[in-house]
Amino acid sequence: MNLSTATPAMYDPLHDACPGPHRPAAHSYWQQHTVSNWPTSNAALPAQAEIVVIGAGYTGLNAALELAERYQQQVVVLEANDIGWGCSSRNAGFAMPSTGRLGYAAWAKRCGEKVARGIQHEYALAFERLERHLQACPQRLQQQPGGYLKIAHSAAAVSLLRSQFAALAHYEPHTRWLDTDALSAYITSPQAHAALHFPHSYGLNPVLLARSVANQAAAAGAQLISHCPVQQWHSRADGRQQLDTPQGRIIANKVILASNGYTPNHLHPSVHGRSLPVLSSVLVTRPLSTAERTAIGFSGEHLVMDTRALKYYFRLLPDGRLLFGGRGAIRGKDANKPHYAEHLLAALARTFPQLQALCSESPAYFWSGWVSVALDDYPRIYSPAPNIFTSMGYCGAGVTFTQLAGARVAQLAMGEQLPELPFYQSPLPRFPLPQLRRVGQWAYYQWARWQHQ
Repeated sequence: MNLSTATPAMYDPLHDACPGPHRPAAHSYWQQHTVSNWPTSNAALPAQAEIVVIGAGYTGLNAALELAERYQQQVVVLEANDIGWGCSSRNAGFAMPSTGRLGYAAWAKRCGEKVARGIQHEYALAFERLERHLQACPQRLQQQPGGYLKIAHSAAAVSLLRSQFAALAHYEPHTRWLDTDALSAYITSPQAHAALHFPHSYGLNPVLLARSVANQAAAAGAQLISHCPVQQWHSRADGRQQLDTPQGRIIANKVILASNGYTPNHLHPSVHGRSLPVLSSVLVTRPLSTAERTAIGFSGEHLVMDTRALKYYFRLLPDGRLLFGGRGAIRGKDANKPHYAEHLLAALARTFPQLQALCSESPAYFWSGWVSVALDDYPRIYSPAPNIFTSMGYCGAGVTFTQLAGARVAQLAMGEQLPELPFYQSPLPRFPLPQLRRVGQWAYYQWARWQHQ
């Protein structure tokens, strides 16, 4: 990949009216190395539907599957581009028991032990649903089952990580503490001082996951329509929702908004200003040589994330390439600038000085995707207005939880009582002065990089 080559400006939900149609997919490793047999999605737009789902990513597809399979609803899924075009095909494939930024101890302190245990149960249900999608995929999502290493990137970070381990023992007794010596058996890096090992986490191919859910939803009777962005949205006097698209108008009894970080800023007033879309960028190298793999001492079975405020994350892919990611540009129009790939390469070189030669090369792939950050660090599944339902604000930790969140938002739309947990009991809080969200984001980035340089 030549990073100097001009590429189209990336869609920006705070700037552009809508994300499609017919925008190209990301030039990602996943897109180039995955053979995907997607369900048919070129049917004509019907004039009416019982429920319309906006967004054919993990949340929307799981919602459609639940609605069609369990409730036998006539459900239509509108996707602005190709199925899974957003972060469902752009993420790093980290399947972990998390959503948002709060751990069990933080939940227990904020809301009590019962809530923390309830959230733990939700994570278990999310993994069960993910297992269903793995079983439905002939390639088993290219699962890499080695677990997740949360690594203290500096000596100063060890004590805080140790405190987290002590709190986790109450909830996840299988989590292991690795001191410097024990960690050296897994990775050789000057930025690896200690780690927590979460054995139940695993790596997967995100495109295969999106395809698995899409095929199940279509088989259950959901109608998937690609290149059909919602351009105008009007709530009618009779309570039904009128959606205008390039393919025509559809009127629905209910709408599920499942576009998360890709939701246009003014799509519907009920969710305006309640999410901050943040770019996460990923590079993938050429395949590492045997000598390079030996030098970094890193097996191909583990997911890794560090303890910085602006975290770096990485994994070895099945063909021996190294995936490395972190926060990218602030504005969509800057996402493809070479500076951001160079920034990740520099971070990779600091993580593995043994790979200086590799880091002097252009990465084979570099792409970005929008994640939705909530003001108070955790997502919501709720009804922001009559006959409208949404699930958003995963804070970049949605690969596992979205599988359950999609089902939960469908259950909410069908009048079911959801568990008494914070995810389901309040709306996403509105950002103060939402027009200044990116100013605040820029200031936070400067502080975080100064703290952890």
